[in-house]
Amino acid sequence: MKKYKIGIIGYGGFGKFLHYWWDKLENVEIIAISDSRYRGINTEKYRIYTDWRSLIMADDIDIVSIVTPPSFHAEMAMEAMKAGKYVLLEKPVAITDEDALLISKIQEETGMVIAVDHMLRYDPIIRVLSDLSQREIFGPLRHAEVSNYAQDNSLSPEHWFWDEAMSGGIMIEHGVHFFDLINAMTTQKVVEVQGISHHRNKHQKDQVSSLVKYDGGLIASHYHAFSGPGFFEKTTIRLIYDLARIEIDGWVPMAGRVNALVNNAIREELKVLPGWKIDSLHHVDHLEDVSRPEGWGGEEEAIKKQISVYGINYDVNEVLTGSFEIEQTKSEVYGKCLQDMLSDLIAKIENPDHEITANLENAIESLRIATLASK
Repeated sequence: MKKYKIGIIGYGGFGKFLHYWWDKLENVEIIAISDSRYRGINTEKYRIYTDWRSLIMADDIDIVSIVTPPSFHAEMAMEAMKAGKYVLLEKPVAITDEDALLISKIQEETGMVIAVDHMLRYDPIIRVLSDLSQREIFGPLRHAEVSNYAQDNSLSPEHWFWDEAMSGGIMIEHGVHFFDLINAMTTQKVVEVQGISHHRNKHQKDQVSSLVKYDGGLIASHYHAFSGPGFFEKTTIRLIYDLARIEIDGWVPMAGRVNALVNNAIREELKVLPGWKIDSLHHVDHLEDVSRPEGWGGEEEAIKKQISVYGINYDVNEVLTGSFEIEQTKSEVYGKCLQDMLSDLIAKIENPDHEITANLENAIESLRIATLASK
């Protein structure tokens, strides 16, 4: 088994988190880091470079992981591939569409493999729901809603996060994760994007929102705010289908709830959700349609047993509520996603026919949506 040697550019909190989880894999070894803040520090475990260019030129490094502020991503990724290195690039792939396309051009010219850290695609809940959603087990996805209330306690006014020349802004630096997540749920293509925002002051844009329209009728709404205490930090993702309402908790999805119209086949499909549990199950014959209040006038006819949505008739006969939950800790789930992402990159290196889950093409499309939403 080949052991891949990795160099990490950018060794802040997330760089250390990558190191911690990748160290547990048998087929990789972290042998170098590059971070100007570590000038003069020596270690026997790995080499330290203050200049990232020196790291990518090292002959014994196979894979370069780039974990810097977004404005550096494009240059570093392209130079690494030109130096014959495989690349695992932190999201967003770049802060402009033009730079993202340049990365794609260099990738095609060099033939080097690159993956982008859209780690939500590797979350066990998202993997299952993406499969069920794309196969339209619940009918088409009609509406998606992302509500992200993030803390800003660790983001001083001077932090690079607020500098759009460095980060690209909230939609590009952070929202791109969730544009990619909704894209993973559907085969529909984006046709229109609208965005609005609020500035706390001239320097800090702290609330952003967007509507994304897809060619099959899906409309997705996204809201991100970096303006509250950590105690109130909360992310909720809602997916609305013809036959189901699904709510997911956490920006690293850990749990959620399902309310669905089902038949035996759909009920079996739901069993693959982590920690799946049915809370209630009732035959439609035993339920009342309460969409109209008591006394509402209209045709006096029996409640129709046929379920029809958007003019589509569905063969379902039960109403189900259920819940799902991953038993591991958030850190364990996040770490496993990062391990799977690196293993996915290595699988592509070893087998050119392998399809990377978090590939460059998907990352470029998510950035395109984010840049449109930022306008």
